[in-house]
Amino acid sequence: MSRLLFRSATTVLALVASACGGGGSSGNENTSMSAEPPVADARPDRCLEDPMNSGYCLVWQDEFAGEGIDSEKWSHEINCFGGGNDEAQCYTDAPENSWVADDKLHIKAVRENAVGPSRVDDDPSYDRNDVSGSGTYTSARLRTKGLGDWKYGRFEIRAKLPFGQGSWPAFWMLPTDWTYGGWPLSGEIDILEAVNLKVGGEDQVHGTLHYGGSWPGNVHTGESHRIGGNLNPADDFHTYAVEWEEGEIRWYVDGDHYATQTSDGWYTTAALDNPLAPFDQTFHLILNLAVGGNWPASVNDTGIDEGAFPQEFQIDYVRVYQCTEDFDTGKGCASTDGEFVFNPGKQPPQAPDTTADELVVFDGEAKAPYQWHTWTASGTVDIAVVDVGGDYGDVAEITWNTDQGIGYFQSDAAFDLSDFTFIEFDLQVLAEPSDAGSALLTFRADCVHPCSSGDYPLVMPAVDQWTRFQIPLLELEQGGLNTASVNTPFVISPAWDNQMGAVLQIDNVSLTR
Repeated sequence: MSRLLFRSATTVLALVASACGGGGSSGNENTSMSAEPPVADARPDRCLEDPMNSGYCLVWQDEFAGEGIDSEKWSHEINCFGGGNDEAQCYTDAPENSWVADDKLHIKAVRENAVGPSRVDDDPSYDRNDVSGSGTYTSARLRTKGLGDWKYGRFEIRAKLPFGQGSWPAFWMLPTDWTYGGWPLSGEIDILEAVNLKVGGEDQVHGTLHYGGSWPGNVHTGESHRIGGNLNPADDFHTYAVEWEEGEIRWYVDGDHYATQTSDGWYTTAALDNPLAPFDQTFHLILNLAVGGNWPASVNDTGIDEGAFPQEFQIDYVRVYQCTEDFDTGKGCASTDGEFVFNPGKQPPQAPDTTADELVVFDGEAKAPYQWHTWTASGTVDIAVVDVGGDYGDVAEITWNTDQGIGYFQSDAAFDLSDFTFIEFDLQVLAEPSDAGSALLTFRADCVHPCSSGDYPLVMPAVDQWTRFQIPLLELEQGGLNTASVNTPFVISPAWDNQMGAVLQIDNVSLTR
């Protein structure tokens, strides 16, 4: 479940020791266990049974057999953040949105207006009493963070899914410590997702990984799956699982292995020298039912069908197993019939040549690994490559149809540019902002948001006059730029709140020694 977005699990370690009867690491880096070789538990009811006969051993479970949600296993997230996907719900801890009954966990999405915090619970500025966020639905999102955190294992749920246009149930994992940085630099594992079930015959479930670089360099890869036999996941309970071991993740429905991805096809730009990253750290489980959002609202009948709600996500159990063959790597317990889709994933971006005297970013076309992007609060910032002839030929022509927007060259990864001395470029103004209250341009370079050089003011040249700018990296460093980790070496805009109608041309953007 893609969205933006920190440890302890001593009780889990106790379960590991008692359930699996051996030493080795549970994946929690803060606590050590016996160095003796792990052995399988003698009680067969604590380990997966045939047909897998795999050596996986139960280390954590919730059968939802009590009278309420177990606060030693789950905590509620409370916010109206919208998941970073324009979702319509506020997440609450109200018993109307999540409860245990009939040996099942129920998560219910209800059509009702609500207010709450506009930031996620882990944000340093989060305030549970804040009401700056709002939603038109209420629902629940539960997590095991700090109560159940693991590296490697089998993560399994038996559930009946909700249906209707706008419904988005998910069982997924996020990193507990965000070792490689914010989402998705530290990864995301989506065990089960489905959107808009039964709408136009929709019957697919999805398993996905999110990784790569900071937005817009984030990527995701995954597979969809149909249960078969004209069965819909919203009609009955089915078992969904992921088996995660060092360098490999596999997806299952009702024991059917349907997809695999490996470390040959994932990466984080925060650690390109580590082939296992980001899926080599401790993660925790999340259960939630979202309403709307960029994905479900854009497919099937689109939008949200208010008449389809309320909807319930019903969970019979959640179980976590770890491999008794090797607790440290999770290897040796894989289950498969060999009939699955191998997803090759994505390859990391190619690093620029930082040994040359000049690193060209744009000379009539953007040079890999850099691409042109824009951001606006409203309106657009448009770019076109035009031939101006003479010494310049093809140049970038940028038009501001907004009062708040930027254009920038960015790579998917951050690179060490500290050996360069200047950022240089040619710029010509074709039209000043329509309300010309400022004669300034604003330049900046970024080292993965929020790291930045800060705004560097430039005097706007006379109209129709090419001007060469040479900006010392040292001055950008003094403004806060970490030149050893730059992903965005060029950000340009007219002065803020006064941009409408401005037209700039740029060429020969490079870093020089």
